[in-house]
This record gives sequence, C-alpha cells and structure tokens, in this order.
Amino acid sequence: MEELKKFKHITRIKIRFSDLDAMKHVNNATYLTYLEEARIKYFNDLLKKNYGDIDYQAVVGRIEINYLHPIVLGDDVEIHTRIAKLGNKSLDVEHIVGIKRINEFIISATSLTKLVYFDYKSQRTKPIPDEERKIITKFEGL
Repeated sequence: MEELKKFKHITRIKIRFSDLDAMKHVNNATYLTYLEEARIKYFNDLLKKNYGDIDYQAVVGRIEINYLHPIVLGDDVEIHTRIAKLGNKSLDVEHIVGIKRINEFIISATSLTKLVYFDYKSQRTKPIPDEERKIITKFEGL
C-alpha cells in the first residue's frame, strides 16, 4: 500500500473485550485511547525516553478521525504514525489505524491530531524545543 510508505513508526494494539461496544466492535471513543498510545510510543521511541520519563510538553488542540472499517475482538491492529507538518509551536500527527491480515492491510481509520506545545507554568504556548525539532525533522525527512 503506497500510502503506508510515508509512515516509519508502527504501534501494535491488543484489543481488549472492554474496548468493544454493544455492536461487538471497538467503540469509536476507544480509538482516541489507541491514538494516544501510538503518539506516546512514537515520541518515546524517537526521543529515547522511558514511559516514566515522559515530559508532556504539548496538548491536543484538535483531533479528526475518519472511521472506515470496524475493528473486532481478535483483529491484529497496527497504528502507523508520522509527523506530517512541523510548525513553530505546533505539529500535525497523522495516523493510519489498520487491521493486519495475512496478505492484506485493511484501513480501519485515519486521523489527524494537532499538538500544541505548552508551558504549564506560564499557561501559554511555547516553541517546539530545538532538539526535538531536529530529531523529528531528521526522522521524518521534513
């Protein structure tokens, strides 16, 4: 699949019974949790941090999700993540959520998340740190 070649980071998700809704597929709100897990893993892997060392410097400004195909219990789910746009104080995270089958990949959802870098002490936006910008730019080829 040509579109997936742009994505260099993959997070595998294990579907839990509690993720399902009355229709026996993953509840639409649960996708937000999956995207959060993928986003955290992306930044931890890229910035070489452990989960206990996470320094949350950004807040979610916007999330868009396009639901395309249901996920059910037992599906092997992969979330492909990339930074599509890097601004001064914000960045755009794109995700493709898919079901991995033997010879195919079924896209279940696509997503765009706008992260805004934020200083919690001053309660104001702030520029993306130079070191993070360099690492993201190199990894993504931006």
